[in-house]
Amino acid sequence: MPFQKLRSKKIAAMQAEVQEFEDPASGARHIHLANSDKEYVFLVAFPTVPDASDGRAHILEHLALCGSRRYPVRDPFFAMSRRSIAHFMNAMTYADKTVYPFASTDRTDFFNLLHVYLDAAFFPRLDYLDFLQEGWRLVLEGDQLSYQGIVFNEMKGAFADPVRALDAGIAAELLAGTTYAHESGGDPLHIPSLTHEALREFHRTHYHPSQAVFMTAGAIDPTEIQQVIDEHVLSQMHGKLPRLLPELAGQWPAPKSTRISIPGRDHGMQFAWLLGQSVDVNAHYEAILLDTGLLGNAAAPLANAMESAGFGRPSAMNGVDTGMRQLVFHLGMEGLQEDQVAQAREQIWRALERAAEEGVPRSVLEAGLRDHRFRQREIAAGSLPNSMRRLLRAIPYEMYGGDVMLGFDNEDVLRDLQQKIADPAWFKTLVRGLLDNPTRLDAEVLPDPDYFDKREQAERAQLEQRRTALTESEKQRLQREAEQLVERQRAPVNNDVLPRILPQDLDPTPHPVEAVRKDASGAAPIVIASNAVSYARVLYDLSDLPEQDWPWLQLYAEIVTELGVGSRTYLEADAWRHDKVPYFDMNVHVMQTQGDSRGLRIIADFYAKGLSEENAAIAEVLKDSVQGARFDELDRIAYLIDSNMQDLRDDLAENGDDYAKLAATAPLSPLRRYEQMVRGSAWLEFFHRLHGQSRDDQGLRRIAEKLAAMHRRITSAPGTVLAAGAEHDVRKLIEGVSLPSGTAPSQPSCGAPAAAPLANLALHAPAQVNHCFAAWPGPTLSHPDAPVLAVLGELMTNLVLHQSLREEGGAYGGHAAYSTDSNLFVMMSYRDPRLEETYEVFQDAIEWVLDSDIAREKVEEAIICVMQSLDRPRTPFEAVMWAWEQQERGITDEIRRSYRTGVLECTTERLKQAAADWLKDKPFSRAAFVGRSEQALAGLELLRLAELAG
Repeated sequence: MPFQKLRSKKIAAMQAEVQEFEDPASGARHIHLANSDKEYVFLVAFPTVPDASDGRAHILEHLALCGSRRYPVRDPFFAMSRRSIAHFMNAMTYADKTVYPFASTDRTDFFNLLHVYLDAAFFPRLDYLDFLQEGWRLVLEGDQLSYQGIVFNEMKGAFADPVRALDAGIAAELLAGTTYAHESGGDPLHIPSLTHEALREFHRTHYHPSQAVFMTAGAIDPTEIQQVIDEHVLSQMHGKLPRLLPELAGQWPAPKSTRISIPGRDHGMQFAWLLGQSVDVNAHYEAILLDTGLLGNAAAPLANAMESAGFGRPSAMNGVDTGMRQLVFHLGMEGLQEDQVAQAREQIWRALERAAEEGVPRSVLEAGLRDHRFRQREIAAGSLPNSMRRLLRAIPYEMYGGDVMLGFDNEDVLRDLQQKIADPAWFKTLVRGLLDNPTRLDAEVLPDPDYFDKREQAERAQLEQRRTALTESEKQRLQREAEQLVERQRAPVNNDVLPRILPQDLDPTPHPVEAVRKDASGAAPIVIASNAVSYARVLYDLSDLPEQDWPWLQLYAEIVTELGVGSRTYLEADAWRHDKVPYFDMNVHVMQTQGDSRGLRIIADFYAKGLSEENAAIAEVLKDSVQGARFDELDRIAYLIDSNMQDLRDDLAENGDDYAKLAATAPLSPLRRYEQMVRGSAWLEFFHRLHGQSRDDQGLRRIAEKLAAMHRRITSAPGTVLAAGAEHDVRKLIEGVSLPSGTAPSQPSCGAPAAAPLANLALHAPAQVNHCFAAWPGPTLSHPDAPVLAVLGELMTNLVLHQSLREEGGAYGGHAAYSTDSNLFVMMSYRDPRLEETYEVFQDAIEWVLDSDIAREKVEEAIICVMQSLDRPRTPFEAVMWAWEQQERGITDEIRRSYRTGVLECTTERLKQAAADWLKDKPFSRAAFVGRSEQALAGLELLRLAELAG
């Protein structure tokens, strides 16, 4: 066995042991997190440090998953995504590393994927035609030349984010001479400079065992994994290269100034300081506590100074960035007029000077340390598996030459900091160090309403230069390559070389669900294995809330946690909550029920969680926040409305896919209609009117009165206290909260909504890509066709939309799906350069299902895709809330069993019949976000989002 164990360490807070191994011959490292999790987790990471913005690291990530030596098929990654029951498969390119992770609860499946991932990373084919498909290529149509490629179009979409432009501009100056000065994902204006040969060379120098960090987690023997790595990688790749590290930026003798243009219409300013290395634990946690002390709550010195300035708002970039080899600290304001930039700079600097002289309360810093202990202990839910999240947090320590154990266990550091913060001078010294740090960039942020037009012009100029230089032989080559690529994309694929899980390998019975039962008092005490973390929620049933009040409920949810409580002002309330608990929030859950009325369950949710020793504080925060919410701080309400309005206007293009999705689906689903009114284009109109109303005192008072009335409406509704944690904790939590509430049961709202006209909209904001949606009404979950439509969506995605929209069309994504929460069948494309052709593809997909001979293997792969989501593992508290949601929606065990059986027993005949019954020649609703209004709009009616937002 080549790997040698270097050391191990038990981490009590995680109930796990970290084991560290190394292969002396190559220098390859393996970190294993041994725990009792039901999921097996793997990742391999490589340092990728490009010296250009041509996207080579990102495009290589795509190409590595397009076929390898042992698995020479066209698309093993996407093929395995339907031949595996893994609940997480991905690859991610960061600024200085590329990571290939997956997680599965099945041992056989785990080792199947391990073989595929290892071969993809170390022995990819890196085929030239895949480079043209995934990266970039020239397309010649008549006399017109254009760029195409999946990553090329993905990054066009990514550049819609103004924060990305600001971040890139700062990095280019502050981190000049390092890989961070370049766009790791690729700048679409630079991507076409990348050659296939340069990409292959990048793989050779960066993807070697010498550079690799293998990380695993779960109840599995790490030596079994090492045997596979040895057999398939180490025994075939020899030598030991120097480990690659991102360069360190140099220190400056004096601060520098710059100007950075971003898409948008507001001015801004940003300070950015270069601090110590992120694996220096002292520097790391000092920077985090600096962030906590200056910005951690509304009363913190810098947060308060920016929010109370009377102009602008805090920048979205504010705080410490720990995602690079060196720490960067940001302070700035956005939403400014040009003549306010100097004032904002002075406002921030004066606040820093005061903080250096006065410091902050010790309790603020203690709460910051408490929050870190909480994150260490919590079994976190979310898009990433819990163990994978912990591995990803630890990667920098291993890749930047630090002590990887500190990435898992920082208790010694926290204890040391606990002693340091007892000295009031300690934090003041941190702030003074920031003020005196000469490696500071002062950036003036300039709005450029023509940002996207300029990029389009630059791209057209590039293309025109290429077009005029094309020889006849080069034109023929482009035509030949285009034909070869289409031929390859459309060629039948035999994936028999790839391993697979079959539907008959899966348990035909659904995972058991523990019902959420209420006790005699109406509360729901739930005992879970929470690793000494306690959860409490106060849930109010607002299902009979009139439709015209939906936007007001959303407004309430967005700002109530930013206002005062009882006798506390908003500043005092935010500081109080931060001092008491690591997490508090208020949300609204909206669920479409399964009954004949297809109505909604609308639940207002006040939510707090923390360490179990803080149960009294959790109860106090919940009880006081619910009982004592106040709406008399009119200036604060006006500020919050104005800030939210500016965010909505700035993010029109960034959120374009959501606007299109909701516009298309709202006419067909009460759930999507609700979401359209509180997140979609209707929300823009509501907020525009609200913003105007908030500009005068009388209008502002009416808004405050409406919010206060909404609060009374919520707290008089039927309520439930739900608490989860250790057995001796939950009852105390419930007793501590003990809130009065209404008792009359609410009814699902409105029943079936009045028939709404189908959408046919093109929602426009300046951008460089489109997002296309089409939606058909479908059956409820209990209908026998529901599981068939779920399989049909996966089948269409796998065999039609992926090829036509992504591979041939260049969109970053395209899929079809039956939505179990809204009972709709939807087709969509994401970051799509096309529009008319995409809607034609949607119709072609229906015809394909009806006319094609569909192999049973393809149906089974689609079944496996549906089963992945059904069997996704959940954290203990996540499982509680999922069970509660099933009950609220009226989804019984019998419905779940029937749906699962319908998925597993789906046949080609059922698929064709469902397509004919629900899709073929049936009316459907469609909407697209369009980045350019002058393109052909496929008959869609143009609606300008900026006009809705005022």
